[in-house]
Amino acid sequence: MLNFSKIFKGNKQDSEPSKQDIIETFPAEQGEQNSEEPLNELSLVNEGEVTIHFTGVSPASGALIVGFFVSNGLSQKVKFENVPLVLMDSDGQVLARQSFDGETIGEIVGGSSKACVVRFLPDNVYVQDIPVECQVCFDLPPNAQLSQSVKIQYQSLPENTTESQKQELERVLSELPPMKQGEVNVSPLHAQITPQRDLLATVVIRNSTDKTVSLEQIPLTVFDAHQEELIRGLFNIKDLAIESFKAILWTFNFGAVLQDKDIDLSSWHINITQ
Repeated sequence: MLNFSKIFKGNKQDSEPSKQDIIETFPAEQGEQNSEEPLNELSLVNEGEVTIHFTGVSPASGALIVGFFVSNGLSQKVKFENVPLVLMDSDGQVLARQSFDGETIGEIVGGSSKACVVRFLPDNVYVQDIPVECQVCFDLPPNAQLSQSVKIQYQSLPENTTESQKQELERVLSELPPMKQGEVNVSPLHAQITPQRDLLATVVIRNSTDKTVSLEQIPLTVFDAHQEELIRGLFNIKDLAIESFKAILWTFNFGAVLQDKDIDLSSWHINITQ
């Protein structure tokens, strides 16, 4: 069992798009591919799918110029009214997000592809440095985006964490329940009762939003293995900021547990109190 009682402690009670967005759209025969060619020769998409393929990104005075191909593997033509796009790095972190007019892509006949270039405006770019490896995707509504499509990593771990503990923590993080993009979640990791009857609860806090989240005050309730409320607390936390698509460990000291009966923490869960 890992001992997290001294890791990251918190104390209770103190603790419409403009046409300028469209740079250029042109059929693939003006680029490297001919839009009249069947998709199995282009090798861009499986039959029956409409997909997007990133080709490159360049900075432009705070904005980003992003190129991509859209391939139509359907038998009929497709036409877009609105094109929500998101630019991500290889770890799934959102770098830029913006919706574009349907003319950004226009109409694509069945079995063809089209090359497009768009401008993400500065207000919609969330980072200063753009990595070499990126991908651009159609931006689905939040309730359709599950965390298995987003890779969440630890923001940091305590310096005294051993290699075996790091491996165990990585395993725990990978096995946590899926989250919808746009959520912040608190998951139980380890709980213990001290000789002074204080309850220490170590949790994993995950941020699946595309922005850094700062938590200043958080009300929490702990439930034991019998699904009975064990204790609750209101925690004031200063300077706790969780970066986009990152996770941290935090230990909350709920103070003394007043119940006389034996407490079963073989399984437990923690909720943010509404």
